[in-house]
Amino acid sequence: MSKIILVTGGAGHIGSHIIEQLLQNNSKDKIISLDNYSNGSKENHISGAEYRKGHTKDIDKLIPETPDIVFHLGEYARIAPSFDDIEQVFDTNTLGTFAVLEFCQKRKVGKLVYAASSTKFANNGEERFANPYSFTKANNVDLINSYGKWYNLPYAICYFYNAFGPREKGIGRMATLIAKFEQQYLNNEPLTVIKPGTQKRNFTYVGDLARGMILAAERGYGDGYTLNNTKAYSIIEIAQAFGRPIEYKDGYAGRQDSGNTPIEDKARTELGWKTTIDILDYIKDFIKNHPRHK
Repeated sequence: MSKIILVTGGAGHIGSHIIEQLLQNNSKDKIISLDNYSNGSKENHISGAEYRKGHTKDIDKLIPETPDIVFHLGEYARIAPSFDDIEQVFDTNTLGTFAVLEFCQKRKVGKLVYAASSTKFANNGEERFANPYSFTKANNVDLINSYGKWYNLPYAICYFYNAFGPREKGIGRMATLIAKFEQQYLNNEPLTVIKPGTQKRNFTYVGDLARGMILAAERGYGDGYTLNNTKAYSIIEIAQAFGRPIEYKDGYAGRQDSGNTPIEDKARTELGWKTTIDILDYIKDFIKNHPRHK
């Protein structure tokens, strides 16, 4: 039986992979993307999905349909720039997500699947107060858990750990680390590392994150689905894997550790989820496919 599925942020990095996998699983499902294109791109559109432009605050007007499932990824999603973009962060992550929750509970949506941030667990939970992005994302987890109790809203909360893979943005303020390193490698430039460089991250393949979200939609419930590669690498290790000179710069390096403290390992035990691609293997393949000319 076909479903109506809404993906907020569907023109973004991870959202586009969710749409792609959903259509591969069942091409008869009606897949709708709602994206304001502040970070998403038309280049990420997947044939077979319907794309609507707009803010999640206006979800009730923009989505007259009642979806069976809502994947909510349409939020501000960068740490360091969030200090300068605080109004946009609260507009999208707080007001927008509140509107999504109201939409889901009033329309009796079958399930809300939320893309939370692993920063919530870092530094014994104190990292949630370290920047506007982490603060709003952690607060949204509390709000979604509360909506589940207040209104019996079916939901599943997944935690992302440093996505990498195709369609990653490598240029501009919103560039992600691996794609930025790839661009610098292709341009024959030094790889810029924010000091100290020893900070570790659990880089997780975007296709694995998308698959975890879909599994959570199919048979997950509640909080605690951490989608992470269990092996963490320092930023220095990642930069060295590209085999280019490294240039250290001052800046906001974020948390020192990876925040790899799952509240529960429900993704693996309940959903049978696992990672399939390690970041170092991905970088090796990238270099093999893009040999530099000396």
